[in-house]
Amino acid sequence: MAAFKFRLARVLGWYRKQGQLEEDRLRACLAEMARADAHLAQLLESRRKVERDVVDARFVNAPDLAALDGYRERSRRDEQALHDTRARIKLRAEEHRTRLMALRTRIRLLEKLSERRLAEHLTEEERELEELAADAFRAASFQSRAGTS
Repeated sequence: MAAFKFRLARVLGWYRKQGQLEEDRLRACLAEMARADAHLAQLLESRRKVERDVVDARFVNAPDLAALDGYRERSRRDEQALHDTRARIKLRAEEHRTRLMALRTRIRLLEKLSERRLAEHLTEEERELEELAADAFRAASFQSRAGTS
């Protein structure tokens, strides 16, 4: 009997490769999101520090207050931009996660199909071996009867 060969092995391999690519893309998105979170935390800490410095100052003149107001406005715009960036990254990450889950489902289905086909192949191989053994036994029995007569 011929060796077992799963006909959809190339498809399964392709799905596995696509799954690895999606995992890599998801990992990259999560790293990008972590960087955006770090930048956001850094921005908020910097803004708190500047505001604390102004509050703690003994004397604050009008130009300093105007500069603080400009800094706050720019800081808020930067914060909003980081939130927007993070939202876009999160959306991309969810798309990759969804694709990855679909690919994993397909991979599991093909692996189960492969296992089922292998079990069928082994059963068929075992049946053929039993038939060969039975034929050999019948031939040996026939020869022993023919030899004794």
